Amino acid sequence: MISFEGKTVVVTGAASGIGKATAELLNRLDGRCVLLDINGGELKKNNPAPEKNIVYSVDLTNFDETHEILMRAASEFDGGRGGGDGLVHCAGIPSIVPLRVLKFDEYERVQRINTQAGLNLAKIFSKNGMHRRDAGTTSIVFISSVYGLVGSVANVAYAVSKAAIIGMTKALAIEFASKKIRVNCVAPGFVKTNMGNAVEPLFDDQHSDRVKAMHPLGYGEASDIANGIAFLLSDAAKWITGTVLPIDGGFTAQ
Repeated sequence: MISFEGKTVVVTGAASGIGKATAELLNRLDGRCVLLDINGGELKKNNPAPEKNIVYSVDLTNFDETHEILMRAASEFDGGRGGGDGLVHCAGIPSIVPLRVLKFDEYERVQRINTQAGLNLAKIFSKNGMHRRDAGTTSIVFISSVYGLVGSVANVAYAVSKAAIIGMTKALAIEFASKKIRVNCVAPGFVKTNMGNAVEPLFDDQHSDRVKAMHPLGYGEASDIANGIAFLLSDAAKWITGTVLPIDGGFTAQ
């Protein structure tokens, strides 16, 4: 059985979607969370356990502000007795733009939140006092995508950001092994989230049916991704690092 009793996990993008589902699951498994999101109002409203979670509104692309907030949170990890046990970077934005009209400001905006913010979070979390050093029990989980593994039209900025996360996962798994930090990522298929709903108007009425047909098991739920994240964070995965776990209803099996 997986339990997070006595453990604290930082979750970004926790106001909605996969981040929210992850926080809810970790709380049900007796864990405590540090919840980060740019949308402070939604974050407070959707906090699944106000009595034990810590909540911060933060723009993760402001790297100095993120560093300050995580250092402040570290002083509250279990009363300051050794740092956090896990970090999950769920925050991210989509980009549905063909290369011929892609503006590099848009490209850089996607990279900054999807990839560079994750790299900055890992850098902060890896510092002494920010994480526990029990062998194999401290874990970072990034969120890639099936589009970090396969190609898609009008998706290059997003695909680059998610493919970069896979490379980042493997590189940091080796670099952080001496710090006793495991690093893995999940590659979700299409799940029902606010981000997915936001891009749906860009397509025709048949788009949803076509996308569903690309998944042999149909659409997923945010909770399906949260289950995989919780496993990779847990002690049950203490000998797993540098891996990419597709959770995609069979999307990449075809």
